[in-house]
Amino acid sequence: MNKILQNSGLTLSSFIFFIGALFLACITYMNLDQGFIFNDEAYYLSYYKNQGESLSFDRTNFFRIFKFLYTPNIYIFRIISITALVLSNFLLFFSTLKYFDFKKNIFLLSFLGILIGFETWSISNLILQQYIGNTILVNCGVSLILLSFVYQKKWILTIAGFVISFILFNGNSHSIIVIPIMLYLFFQNPKQWKLVFLYFFIGFATGIIIYFTFLDTLDNFMDQLKFLKEYLPFHRKQHSKTFMVLWCVYLFLNGILPPLIIGLLFWKFKFKIEILDKIIAFIGVLCLALFIFFQTYYIFSFISFTHLLVLRFILDKEISKESKYLILLLLVIPYCLAFGSQTWFHIRLNAYKFYYFLIILVIINRLYKNKLWMLGYLIFICTMIIRFPDILHDKGWKDFVFTEQTEKVQINGYDLYLDKGRKKDIEDLRPYLQNQKDIIYSSNHLMGYLYILDASPPIYYYFTLKDYLSFIIKKMNKTPDDFIYIESDDYPFSPKEIIPLKFVHNPENYKIVKTGRFTLYIPSQRINKN
Repeated sequence: MNKILQNSGLTLSSFIFFIGALFLACITYMNLDQGFIFNDEAYYLSYYKNQGESLSFDRTNFFRIFKFLYTPNIYIFRIISITALVLSNFLLFFSTLKYFDFKKNIFLLSFLGILIGFETWSISNLILQQYIGNTILVNCGVSLILLSFVYQKKWILTIAGFVISFILFNGNSHSIIVIPIMLYLFFQNPKQWKLVFLYFFIGFATGIIIYFTFLDTLDNFMDQLKFLKEYLPFHRKQHSKTFMVLWCVYLFLNGILPPLIIGLLFWKFKFKIEILDKIIAFIGVLCLALFIFFQTYYIFSFISFTHLLVLRFILDKEISKESKYLILLLLVIPYCLAFGSQTWFHIRLNAYKFYYFLIILVIINRLYKNKLWMLGYLIFICTMIIRFPDILHDKGWKDFVFTEQTEKVQINGYDLYLDKGRKKDIEDLRPYLQNQKDIIYSSNHLMGYLYILDASPPIYYYFTLKDYLSFIIKKMNKTPDDFIYIESDDYPFSPKEIIPLKFVHNPENYKIVKTGRFTLYIPSQRINKN
């Protein structure tokens, strides 16, 4: 009877996942030609436009790796980016369920990966950058590893190694994920680890050779690392060492300490496993309630719930070691992909919660026969589906509302729809910034205007620091007087860092231009050219 209920639950789940994925896909694709994130999207697109010819402080080469997918048509590029991401999610879901020998509806169940991919990114920042890129590479690489074990075809490991090799260059701090993947390969089959690693490293080495042969040069790569070393003192002013220490402490307290304490208690006092099940169930109900009524705070209980569920899975004596190793790998992936992202883990986790949902689905179907566990899971998913259309009316961090994007604007020669205010901003700035070089802006929120108008700063930066910009200007063999300075009413220059007419050497040679909600400080000789 329990088996019948479990199978019927999976059938219902697969139906919900499939319909939900189609629903979210329709909303996403129908709105990808609307809006523009003037800091993040402009920043990532600038890499593809200049092809690495400009200075960059970021530890990534995603624009080289995924150049074959790039198009200057932002609408089409967004379609390509999100489609590649959700398909990689689907592939990892499918290969994982196949590995755990799910018998029914594997194909339809895997649509949950697509559903969560759309929900996670919420039609925002869908430019193929290092975060989306690394997710795609990890998903495809791990999926190929699992399929090689499922079908016992070691040559698939060579393809997996080839894919994973590009993680080394896509985001340097994220490349730490290669370590747990290799540890998994070793522990998964310790008797044949030499043969496994041989096949894997043939592909891995091939990927590195191809990268330096066709995508980049070793000299350029070393120059990039040299520049990063020069940049580090300024990086610490933007993100201090204290931040990274607190990042680790914060992660330890929220994600690692709770299951560690409970695990030690069970080991010390020999508690029955049923007690742990009740604790997990309580936290699961709490997490669901918070998600429904106080969504901002659910993430903390979500982390604890997932970690305790993994602990419960590891403590089960009937589960094979190989299965436990895979669950641990899936649990570690978000940590590695979030490492060095300069954002609190519980915030960055949203981009990688897909792995948590995959872990939860596998464990509750392997350990618990009570259909209430799956019911709670489905309520969570259904709530996500029902809420998704709300993003069309919420401004959020992206700083625009989809329903207000009604004005057609040409970007890179292709149509995109922005709101009336930003279209006016572009036209106000066009006479002064169109095709201009050497622009210093007051805030990263202005980067989009430079990108749209084909203007360029000395380097795309997120923080307007006086000593950092002075360093960049000197590195370019220029002086502060060679630059145009722009600020907006919403984002003026910080008096603690840069006051344009005090930053330049000859303020008398500058003309102040007020246009719309912007103020520009332009050298007189460049006014004449305009």
